[in-house]
Amino acid sequence: MNSTVALLAAVVVIVIIAVLVLRKKKSSEPGSAKSENEKPQGDQELYALGMNPISEKPIMYALTTCQHCKNTRKFLDANNVDYIVIYLDEYSGSQRSDLMEKVRTYNPRGTFPTILVPGGKVIVGFRKQLMQEALLHDAGTTA
Repeated sequence: MNSTVALLAAVVVIVIIAVLVLRKKKSSEPGSAKSENEKPQGDQELYALGMNPISEKPIMYALTTCQHCKNTRKFLDANNVDYIVIYLDEYSGSQRSDLMEKVRTYNPRGTFPTILVPGGKVIVGFRKQLMQEALLHDAGTTA
């Protein structure tokens, strides 16, 4: 009798664990509803920097799916430029809206990439010549 009760208890525990694991897995799938207590999407330090973009490095606002953003990153990487990238599509809700509003303060059209160069210059789009002038030739000076 005791072994039957112990076996039954073990089966119940296994079933409960399996249900919890499946629920957690389902809630983390793309497109699933997010609970109010869930951690916000995106890197919170990058979000804070995006909202208050003060850095000695260029800051690039981008989208993960944007080909111009990808080309810009390839160019910057190939030229060993140390930069920071903030992907807006990694955020949702008010954080994404806030970041988009910030981008529009520098680029009213709200297009990507939008690069803030230390010294105040803004480069919009994959503009190889402008990036060369501002980030490579003017290194250490105000662009």
